[in-house]
Amino acid sequence: MAKKYELDDLLRVREIRKDRAEKNLKKAQQLLKEAEQALAKAQQELEDYKNFVIQETQRLYNQVLRKSINKREIDNLHFMIKELQDRIFDYQKRVEDAMLACDKAKENLDNCREELRKAERNIDKIESLKDVWREEMKKEEERQADAEVEDFTAKPQGQ
Repeated sequence: MAKKYELDDLLRVREIRKDRAEKNLKKAQQLLKEAEQALAKAQQELEDYKNFVIQETQRLYNQVLRKSINKREIDNLHFMIKELQDRIFDYQKRVEDAMLACDKAKENLDNCREELRKAERNIDKIESLKDVWREEMKKEEERQADAEVEDFTAKPQGQ
């Protein structure tokens, strides 16, 4: 009967950890992809809004140029334009937040990759020890077989 390797249970635990690390890595890759998409969307929204502000500002000025207006209407115009431009900061903040989320997702991905490498190294260590153990078991079995053959041939046939 073949002898059970003493570290088999530990090897199974290490393999479970490796599987978990692989799942975490895939999840981290997906989160990074989503963060990058959110960043691209935020950047696009910022650009779209900047273009809108330029067009809306031009439209408001063109509207004012066609008629005579008083100072209060000019102040209102400047206020509306300033309000449009101030909202650009909201869009820029969204881009910055999305960049931070991307950086965090990349860091998480790097950590998950390192955990997977660590799990793989741990399994490799135990596997290499198991290979040595197998060789020793094979040599021991050969030695026992040789001893049995010697015992068989060493005993006289007539007894």
